[in-house]
Amino acid sequence: MRAIIERPEDIGVFVQRIRRDAQLTQLELASALGTSQRWLSELEAGKPKRIDGNYFSVLSKLGITLVAETAETAERDADE
Repeated sequence: MRAIIERPEDIGVFVQRIRRDAQLTQLELASALGTSQRWLSELEAGKPKRIDGNYFSVLSKLGITLVAETAETAERDADE
């Protein structure tokens, strides 16, 4: 699964899609990830979160890898 992440809301929608595909409630997923249901709910709602170890730990446990690229790289890849 792939998504373009440009704002906090985008990562929230992506996480929510992964959770729903796994047929998990927020509480079930939060428990499995070792975070609170409130934290996960806020993430899914697009509330900006501090990008810290917990943030990357949750993304990693969900199998989400963030990739950064410059516009120049994207244009070059499109030309190939």
